[in-house]
Amino acid sequence: MKKVITVIMVVLALTECAKATLVNSNSIIQDGVEYYLQTDKLVYELGEDVVMLYRLTNLRDEDVTIPCSRSWEFNLLVGKNGKDVWALAHWFVWYSPGVELLAGESIEIPHTWDMEDDNGKLVIPGIYDVDAVMYNEPWNYDNHRDHIPTEIKVPITIIPEPGSLALLGLGLVGLFVRSKKRKH
Repeated sequence: MKKVITVIMVVLALTECAKATLVNSNSIIQDGVEYYLQTDKLVYELGEDVVMLYRLTNLRDEDVTIPCSRSWEFNLLVGKNGKDVWALAHWFVWYSPGVELLAGESIEIPHTWDMEDDNGKLVIPGIYDVDAVMYNEPWNYDNHRDHIPTEIKVPITIIPEPGSLALLGLGLVGLFVRSKKRKH
């Protein structure tokens, strides 16, 4: 019985430690532009909001226009096992030639995901990828070449809320007690 309770306490303590991570981020630099994506942490309880930030920064000393191949310049996506479960399309200027950034300028696009999939259903616990995709390769209508997106990913973990973990722990304790009674 003491071992079961100890295991439950360790699981709860590790869960709290993992949730203490402040920022989960990734960035790449291409052609003097930094593409940056972050979530506010690595581990979330089921149903908790996931706060995302996508930022483009012109690191050059001159202005730049990032040509875009779609009318929605970028998407924020959440996927699991290689399949998208949620998507947000965003455009800077409808039918624009691309995203224009002055020297040293940044554009930030914040968004909060409520853990619902595209059908409005709450996702299940597991490991997910938050993905920012910038469609910045010009579309070539002559040879119908596909665009090459600039993509950044950060993984997040969604865990059951503490009430579910407590119920699981109580269930395990109940099974342990029941097996002890059967042996006697």
